[in-house]
Amino acid sequence: MISNKLAIDFDSVYTNIFVLGSGLVLSEPTVAAISQDGKKEVKAVGYEAKKLIGKTAKNTKIVFPIFEGEVVNESVAEGLLSTFLKKVELKSGLFGSHALFSVPCGVTGDIIFKLKNVAQNSGISNVYFVEAPLLAALGQRIKITESSPCFVIDLGGGVTNVAAVSLDGVIAGVSVNFGYNKVSTDIIDYIAENYGLQIGLTTAERLKNDIGSLDMYDALSTVVSGRDVITGAPKSITIKANDIFNAVKKYYEKIAEIATTVLGKLPPEVSAEIRKAGFYVSGVGSLIHGLKNFYKDIFEIDINIHENASSVVALGGGVVLGDNKLLKKLSIPV
Repeated sequence: MISNKLAIDFDSVYTNIFVLGSGLVLSEPTVAAISQDGKKEVKAVGYEAKKLIGKTAKNTKIVFPIFEGEVVNESVAEGLLSTFLKKVELKSGLFGSHALFSVPCGVTGDIIFKLKNVAQNSGISNVYFVEAPLLAALGQRIKITESSPCFVIDLGGGVTNVAAVSLDGVIAGVSVNFGYNKVSTDIIDYIAENYGLQIGLTTAERLKNDIGSLDMYDALSTVVSGRDVITGAPKSITIKANDIFNAVKKYYEKIAEIATTVLGKLPPEVSAEIRKAGFYVSGVGSLIHGLKNFYKDIFEIDINIHENASSVVALGGGVVLGDNKLLKKLSIPV
């Protein structure tokens, strides 16, 4: 697993790291537990920190250093990334270490500047940046060229990217500052309003992952516990998948609206190519049950979902890192 070349998808919710020559070697939540004393030390990261969400005392704080695709806490981001790099045994090598980071479509210079600082302060010598929808396409091994485009909807945890891309770059696209994590917050609000039960983020995520569905007739169910919004007493209820269908679908309907807007900006020749190939949907949000049929009904077009959909951006980073010509062509100048 020892290598000095990595592709990193440093998402608001999950961090995926691909090591050239070894493949995907790390996928952990982008969260840290920080001591609240004067030292502000990182006590836990990733899965270990996620276990503490909603359960910490006043001397420990849970921090999400990446929010909506942007570094919002540089010191914690550095501590988190440094720990992850130790886990994957990053080595500098003769010419230093190299890391390619995915960034949102149409990223600003300020976001790149902060991320570059975090990377270099974490021990990475050479840093490259490529827009996420390009990496998502390459990670799915879609056969794209300068004249053969594809349409990508990457449903990340904290950012969603929608774009038509080719090897010449992004033809038309946009990133929006919310992702699959929004489904969790929508579920929290919906259950509080309709069932009088206040649940936490971890419970909402479990609910989303266990029974979340875009099939309105899905009959899966689970017991969920929380606090009665009126009495404050502990309370448990049984929730079925179709009970939260309206909460789950809000995010996907919004992304469908955005995709329709992007499609409307494409040249006719590009639209024709996309119609033949269909949409390529990836990211952790693509794992929801019923998505393929849900979007096929809306767009009346084939929907392709990769078997490793949640990690295709990091996998695409590995493709680019292994091809110097492609790296030079797609990297954003910094």
